[in-house]
Amino acid sequence: MTEEKFKNTVIAVTVGAVLLVVILVSVMIYQLIAINVANRRLDELNAEIEKYKVLREDEEKIIEARSSYWWIVQRARELGYIFDGDKIEDEI
Repeated sequence: MTEEKFKNTVIAVTVGAVLLVVILVSVMIYQLIAINVANRRLDELNAEIEKYKVLREDEEKIIEARSSYWWIVQRARELGYIFDGDKIEDEI
């Protein structure tokens, strides 16, 4: 009976070890998949950040150009404003 108990104990330990290994491997695989998904999302977010940086730089250039004196004067003249020293032609 001692030999039979020993066999049962070895079988139980082996089954437990195999189950532990299977569970650990499955957790590892899940973690690897989760890491890959997170890295992919991070890459997408970095691409979005770069896109918005370029967009922001373009908008800053537009704001800088439209804040210049020439642009402001040009828009004012288009809207009908006149400045001191402007020649006004009389309409007949």
